[in-house]
Amino acid sequence: MSKFYAALVVGLLLAPGAHAADKKLSAAEIKTNLEAVASDPAKVKAYCAMSKKMDEIGDDEKKAEAAGDEIDGYFETLGDDFADAWDSAEEAADNSPEAKAMDEALSTLDSKCQ
Repeated sequence: MSKFYAALVVGLLLAPGAHAADKKLSAAEIKTNLEAVASDPAKVKAYCAMSKKMDEIGDDEKKAEAAGDEIDGYFETLGDDFADAWDSAEEAADNSPEAKAMDEALSTLDSKCQ
């Protein structure tokens, strides 16, 4: 669940300006929106680059702040549906259906990265 934690750290640091919509999505919607990226090669490339950057950032808030613009660019490429799903999953409690849906979807996407 370390990728989820890294996502949470980055999301909290970038949340004020990252995405204005406050949509609460269901677990199924989160999974569908995140996994939709898998059908677009450009989005897969952006997701994989973002995932690699988040792994580099880890739990380091200073690194997260320094990578803010880069992460914002990835989210822009990934689109609003992805960002809405990401935001909803970040706000979900640990082990909730929404958090589990995010973990499952990210595992699917991670399998596309080399």
